[in-house]
Amino acid sequence: MTTVVPGDAASRDARPVTGHPEPVFILSPPRSFSTIALALLAGHPRIYGFPEMLVFANETVADLVGDKGIEAERFPPEYRRTRLSGVCRAIAQIHDEEQTAEAVARAEDWLRERTHWSTSSVLDHLLDRVGPLIGAEKSPDTVATDESLARCLNSYPKARYIHLTRHPVTTQRSMHEQNQRYLTHRKVRVVGAASSWYLSHRRITRTLDELPRQQWMRVRGEDLVNDPRVWLRRILDWLRLESGDAVIDRMLHPEAWTFANNGPTGELYGGDHKFFSAPDLRPVPDPGPVDFDPEWDLPDEMCRRMSVLASELGY
Repeated sequence: MTTVVPGDAASRDARPVTGHPEPVFILSPPRSFSTIALALLAGHPRIYGFPEMLVFANETVADLVGDKGIEAERFPPEYRRTRLSGVCRAIAQIHDEEQTAEAVARAEDWLRERTHWSTSSVLDHLLDRVGPLIGAEKSPDTVATDESLARCLNSYPKARYIHLTRHPVTTQRSMHEQNQRYLTHRKVRVVGAASSWYLSHRRITRTLDELPRQQWMRVRGEDLVNDPRVWLRRILDWLRLESGDAVIDRMLHPEAWTFANNGPTGELYGGDHKFFSAPDLRPVPDPGPVDFDPEWDLPDEMCRRMSVLASELGY
């Protein structure tokens, strides 16, 4: 894999030419409307929307699927299978044009036969297969660490990046609810959600500031789901793609996305569990001011920093 320093134009030009258009990545922490945003984009006739691929959270396929890989070290077996279902169902759909249990099993076998590959090579393979469509992907894990986000930029330095935001209070409330299953200690959930929101968005803003301005766009998730016609057209114009009324009409049906379900077995994911159970476009209430719940008992300095960043992001 070519090593690239963000902001270094000569290094960016050094990446080998591939047979596919440069992809689009949605960058956001969890619970930021990223699955519905991806499903909306996937409705465009020139965009192929992938489920969460976990490409940049892992450097090699061995890290992703190996019994001694990074995923195996971090997560219990049952949760690993849920996490892996995104990349496996994508491979199954692209290789076999179906997501049956048998096709998904073949996809996992295909990965296990290529443990020496880099994870970005897997994505390149799939991007080549869906070309000339533009691949679009989002995984909150991409922005969870400096290393993961750097791996994304190093692998696809000429890609386009959508920085998707959501109000810090509603994001964290959603995280509290989602994480009850895995983080039973309330204080751990609360502080973890605040840290995830702040560190992920600060990491994204710092990284994108190093890129040419035309390579990235910031979109408030609330604006996208509440006024999709306006914001989808802005995104498409930025991508230089057709944005007529007929195209927008087609994009307003996220339930038509190939991955907008739990698959034939009902056990496939690769994004927001709630969306997969009801893949509809639903408006959300205005989030209001940035007032953190006193019951969360967050440190004053943490609240101050989140408020400053929220203001920078338009809240």
